[in-house]
Amino acid sequence: MKAIAYLGGLFGLIVTPADAAETLCKQQEQVIFSCSLSKKTVSVCASKDFSVSNGYLQYRFGQKGNIELNLPAVPQSTPNAQFVRARTLMFSGGGGGYLRFINGPYHYIVYTAIGKGWGPKDGVAVEKSGRLIANYECRDIPVSEIGEALITRAGLAIDQSEFEIPGIE
Repeated sequence: MKAIAYLGGLFGLIVTPADAAETLCKQQEQVIFSCSLSKKTVSVCASKDFSVSNGYLQYRFGQKGNIELNLPAVPQSTPNAQFVRARTLMFSGGGGGYLRFINGPYHYIVYTAIGKGWGPKDGVAVEKSGRLIANYECRDIPVSEIGEALITRAGLAIDQSEFEIPGIE
């Protein structure tokens, strides 16, 4: 009987479409990352054909029907190195990765990670001129494709700046 209760508990951890994170991506796009930040949503969307030589990648922040920030402003097939960098992270008992979207002195860093002793951390950090000015943690289980496979497939430039996930020591 204990085994049945245990299995039932495990199935409760599986994310179903009703539990899935809200997204600002369109139906014809790939969801690279998306989660709710309370009243707002952060999403990273890509065209279905996104690769080293095709498609686009775009950061979006706001609400469905009222997107406050798009980076780049218009989805376009431009060299990604102009506006996005990426990196994977290694931690004791886990790992993670992030995408850094660049808009002048402002950087929007979408991150996902898990580590021994502190558990999962997902969200978006905002930096201005290299200083952290805001951090918004996900309120739900994010949809995330951030990792080595995405970085390689998309040919994203490796971020040379240091980024530490806020809230871990």
